[in-house]
Amino acid sequence: MRILPFRGYRYNPNRIPNLDDVISLPYDQFKGSRDDRFHGRHPFNIAHLIMNPETSEDSPSWNRYTRSKALLDRWMDASVFLQDDQPGIYPYYQDFPLSNGTTATRKGFVALGEVTDYSQGIVRPHERTMAKPKQDRLELLRSTRVDSGIIFVLYSDPGGEIESLLDEATAPLPAMTADGPHILSNRLWRLSDSTAIARIQQIMQNKPVIIADGHHRYEVALEFSREAMKRRSEDPAWESYRFKLFSFVRLESPAISILPIHRVLRHVEGFEPSRFLQELEVFFSIEATEVASGVQPRRLKELLQRMRLQQAAGHAAMGVYLPGLNRLALLTFRGEKATNLAWPADKSETWRQLDVSILQAAILDRILHLGERELAQGNFVEYVSEAGEAVLKAADDSCQCVILLNPTPMKQVEAVVEAGDLLPQKTTHFHPKLMEGLVFAKHL
Repeated sequence: MRILPFRGYRYNPNRIPNLDDVISLPYDQFKGSRDDRFHGRHPFNIAHLIMNPETSEDSPSWNRYTRSKALLDRWMDASVFLQDDQPGIYPYYQDFPLSNGTTATRKGFVALGEVTDYSQGIVRPHERTMAKPKQDRLELLRSTRVDSGIIFVLYSDPGGEIESLLDEATAPLPAMTADGPHILSNRLWRLSDSTAIARIQQIMQNKPVIIADGHHRYEVALEFSREAMKRRSEDPAWESYRFKLFSFVRLESPAISILPIHRVLRHVEGFEPSRFLQELEVFFSIEATEVASGVQPRRLKELLQRMRLQQAAGHAAMGVYLPGLNRLALLTFRGEKATNLAWPADKSETWRQLDVSILQAAILDRILHLGERELAQGNFVEYVSEAGEAVLKAADDSCQCVILLNPTPMKQVEAVVEAGDLLPQKTTHFHPKLMEGLVFAKHL
């Protein structure tokens, strides 16, 4: 992939002494159009730009996108942001706790990467996108021309040469530090040494990358680059929108952390929990236990541990909580039943081995008759990253079932991408999220 250094915009430390107050999770992690974890934290929080809340008075000429543009102009005039005087790349390290009590450091670097069509094989997706969020991000980019949403991509470098260069560059104290949600520490440096940058560019030149997080933002950047190329005669700076902000992280890093995304089922027509449990027996070995009203943390932890043990032994496994029966169950897929399922004809054997693919084919499609069309309606399945939060949602009378999943191993993600497939929707949650507000690009 072709990468470039850039002159980043960062918060002015004389105006913003505490960066914790002004960074934000990406837009897709917000609870609606406003999230007071960020909007309410500080008047200069980047959330006000990337997700300006809708109002009942919005119109074609005054709306969340035009308000973001007006707000950005005021902040620029007030020197809330300052642009670095020299181009550079930005080593970006995130420190976060693991479940075993230790701390991991995910090492990446932020640079401009060339936007190319998926068909070229340079940038490789792993999931499908939806039209509505892409249109939202495109309207914001058209209005502000700010490239703030960093795309998280993975590159292969078994020898870790780039990480070694980054470690040398990060020996001094970081230029910026900020704490984020979930005990997350963010550290950012600026690397301007031309020799080191040229070496990183050389190493990356022929490497493809896999999008870990940011598919919608990437496809928006691709569309905007096409629009920008038509305007090159107006100003050469439009050419720079052929590039997008990426954070490049080594695929082989031990700090790659993928969380599962659990399913909460509601409003499924004709759902009867006892019959559902019986129908599951056709495809799964079931170990069910009765629980009191609600699921105690200890029982949930035990189930998740047993699921992981099954996964480690090479078996597809998931958990089910049926609040109508007060039953908690471990499901282990009967591999010999795979031939009885109506698999999509265009999917590889690697794709069919994913837990989420088995969930889709055996449970959602075959038993509950929830195909892609029904799932696209968004009325039947809610996606939740935290297992504890998922089972708590069962207290709502509308909840019929909670399906708990194991994390998808990185090797499976890589194998599916290499096979030319896309993972089912909501398969992976790469943790931690890249924070917005540390650095952004703006060419016009």
